[in-house]
Amino acid sequence: MSRKPSSRNTMLSALMTGQATPSKDAKDGPLPPREEHLHPRVSAGAVGALRNTLAHITKDGRVVELDPAAIDPSPYPDRLGGAEDSAAIEQLAASIARNGQEVPVLVRPHPERANRYQTIYGHRRVRAIAGLGQGQKVRAIVRDLTNEELLIAQGIENSARQDLSWIEKALFARRLEIFARESGKEPTAMVMEALSMHAPDVSRFRTTLEVIPEDVILAIGPAPKTGRTKWLALYNLVKADAKVLDRVRAALEHEAFRAKGSDDRFAEVLRLATAKADAPGQGDVIIGSDCQPLATVERRRKAVRFTLSDPGFARFLEERMAGLHADYLAAVSKD
Repeated sequence: MSRKPSSRNTMLSALMTGQATPSKDAKDGPLPPREEHLHPRVSAGAVGALRNTLAHITKDGRVVELDPAAIDPSPYPDRLGGAEDSAAIEQLAASIARNGQEVPVLVRPHPERANRYQTIYGHRRVRAIAGLGQGQKVRAIVRDLTNEELLIAQGIENSARQDLSWIEKALFARRLEIFARESGKEPTAMVMEALSMHAPDVSRFRTTLEVIPEDVILAIGPAPKTGRTKWLALYNLVKADAKVLDRVRAALEHEAFRAKGSDDRFAEVLRLATAKADAPGQGDVIIGSDCQPLATVERRRKAVRFTLSDPGFARFLEERMAGLHADYLAAVSKD
């Protein structure tokens, strides 16, 4: 009994066998030769699978050269920016400068702006080549895709990539769900189809983002080495005690926190959340400029109690307490 191909497989087949749309830039000169002239390499894992897929797409299409300044990002971003991403783009730019752009990117004509394009995938390559300057062109395949097709194409790529972190995939899944609702489609089904995952995984994405606010996620960044287990641990801690977010947000304001790498920022947030869970009833925690717990505050009906974790800082305050009180009284009198 033959099986009817799924919409995801149909989409992938169309990408792999369809004719690439000629670019308007092609009128300025002859099109480059077909992809067969490239020298494909054998690569293992997701990167190799993606390269083979892209190579297959170009067999019946043509590669054109576009000005990187004319290529906009996808309207549905799937990456969180940060120092790690910038470093990866710099490394990629150096590689392209040495060896050239071996794999073309996939773009579509901009639906609202003439002579411009939107990246379907290959965002890092576009940014890397743009950074090289000196009239460098982006080798690209131009395809006419709807928003839904673009999202599914990105999802196909995302399901094959290992360098997209768990939280980045969760955020992209949410964008898919929003698009599905606005389009009158079933959100979970669309995410399952586009990202090739099961319903429980989609549910974990959704529930995590319902509890951990986006401002906290963006402050942490992509956390490329932090997987599902740790994000779900943070989800459980925040869900059990919403006040954890107050302490986390206090840490986000410090320069010492922002200076850490993304995975270290996540580890710091998880540590702060865990410390609160281990010590219920201790009161609110004050975070120092080094992102470490500085004191706990217990507010009672007739008094407020501070417990300092650093004896040296306690002595420092004790020596200056009278002066601080004088400053306080002066400030109050002015009010």
